[in-house]
Amino acid sequence: MLGFTLLGLGLCVLVPQTFAAAGRLAEERDGRPGASDAAVARLNVFNYVGFLIGSPLVGALGDAWSYRGAMLVPMVLVLVTVVYARSFEARPDRYGGGHERPRTADVGRGSNGL
Repeated sequence: MLGFTLLGLGLCVLVPQTFAAAGRLAEERDGRPGASDAAVARLNVFNYVGFLIGSPLVGALGDAWSYRGAMLVPMVLVLVTVVYARSFEARPDRYGGGHERPRTADVGRGSNGL
């Protein structure tokens, strides 16, 4: 019991440090003010998926099969996350890339005859 308590005390700092590191790295890499917010939001997607899908899935498989076998599911999901982690990287904005029709109209004084 003491070992699990010490493990919990040591692990409790990982999530805040991970969020801080993601924000710091995004800020250094992109150099724009909102980059850290977007990076933390992308990282938080993993938390939601793990919370909403992971625990119930492992519990249901543990009841239906065995808990030892059910623990393979989180291991596989971690491997899938590692493989697809690059898909969450920031991409440049697509607005203005030539696929939109320009829609500008000045309705005020001096509206260029519109």
